[in-house]
Amino acid sequence: MSRLAVIGTGVIGNGWIARALAQGWNVVAFDPDPNAPARTRAFIDNAWPSLRKLGLAPHANPDRLTFVTTIEEAVNDADLIQENVPERLELKQEILAAIDAVAESDVIIGSSTSGFKPTDLQRLLPKSARPRDRRSPLQPGVFTASGGACGR
Repeated sequence: MSRLAVIGTGVIGNGWIARALAQGWNVVAFDPDPNAPARTRAFIDNAWPSLRKLGLAPHANPDRLTFVTTIEEAVNDADLIQENVPERLELKQEILAAIDAVAESDVIIGSSTSGFKPTDLQRLLPKSARPRDRRSPLQPGVFTASGGACGR
């Protein structure tokens, strides 16, 4: 895996982006906020010295980040998709359904959530063959699973 799609680039999304870039991944990000690219690049610039001290993977480079204007563009050819929109159930369901509609069927969709059950997040998704309960290769302790949820 080497291409991460990040949907939503607030604090959590930017954390995923920084970590992936430090590991040498290509990152494609989508956020409807027109200020998101500048905000994310400032976040990366601020985090990069600390990431460098922790140790960068070969080919790690902040320039491996690309912003796109649609979810479809972001998830195209992604090896892993990480959703990080605000913690509102209806919004997460809507975004996860939009991601699921255009993502390849074998791609894992992760969701950053602290309060929703997987069944609630997946309620609007068609039955899919996405893997369930997978640990993220980028952030130990974060689960990713079918349709973008984690847990039991």
